Amino acid sequence: MIETHPGIVERDFDAGGVRLNYAEGPANGPPLVLLHGLGRRWQVFMPLIPPLSLRWHIFALDFRGHGKSARVPRGYKGTQYSDDVIHFLRERVAAPAIVFGHSLGGMVGMWVASHHPNLLRALILGDNMIVAERRPIPMYAQLFSALRDLARRGGTLEEIAAGIGRIELHVANSERLATINTLPGNDEAYLLSWARCVAQADPDTWDMALDGSALDEWDGEAALRGIRCPTLLLQGARDLGGLMNDDDVALAARLLLHHVHVKFRTLGHALFIQQPEPVLRAVTNFLESL
Repeated sequence: MIETHPGIVERDFDAGGVRLNYAEGPANGPPLVLLHGLGRRWQVFMPLIPPLSLRWHIFALDFRGHGKSARVPRGYKGTQYSDDVIHFLRERVAAPAIVFGHSLGGMVGMWVASHHPNLLRALILGDNMIVAERRPIPMYAQLFSALRDLARRGGTLEEIAAGIGRIELHVANSERLATINTLPGNDEAYLLSWARCVAQADPDTWDMALDGSALDEWDGEAALRGIRCPTLLLQGARDLGGLMNDDDVALAARLLLHHVHVKFRTLGHALFIQQPEPVLRAVTNFLESL
């Protein structure tokens, strides 16, 4: 057990043969489980954890192949991430939990909520795809392949951060290329924190997203049909790299029994990682309504 921030400790958990690392806050209320996105780690939620931990019992996982959790070569299908979370909810969380998943974490949350509704009290989806293409959209294919290569190459955190900053992406609604370090919010401190995530991630996690095998068995519409708990949809702006599109939201509105939708017109896919305040307001309003 390691205390990483005041009141937050890191622990190990055996999810059926895969060792997972997770952070836990004080038991100040019902359980709130945080699931990060592809290539990230639990610490990306730190902008939200201190205020949320005042009223909720925070659990934040490192997915397999991420952070301090174990690596499983070619073991990064959505269903495998989901099985780990199911083990965790059953064995480490004492009551039906609220699950807040960002990006990949949102898709995992959908799968768990649909197939094991007894484990969830509510679900928060942070700008994840719902009806997902097997291959990532071009901008994310560029990003994932570059991050994979940086993870394989290794080096110091400063070298990885500089490499992230030099990645070129197509600007939305334009043929213009821009490096990440010239886009809003991507200052040196942010790039260094991103580099810490990349340094600890298994390159296979991006490989399986790029070749589509991570999405084997994924059916977003079927997952929505199985969700029975209240669900909050947090949608980033499409022209800023948001992944949850208007068709996803319309399908969710038609199939979910209880849902709330918040669209952030000035936040991209990173949501709270760069601008926590508006996301915290939306999440807090939803939590207080339960």
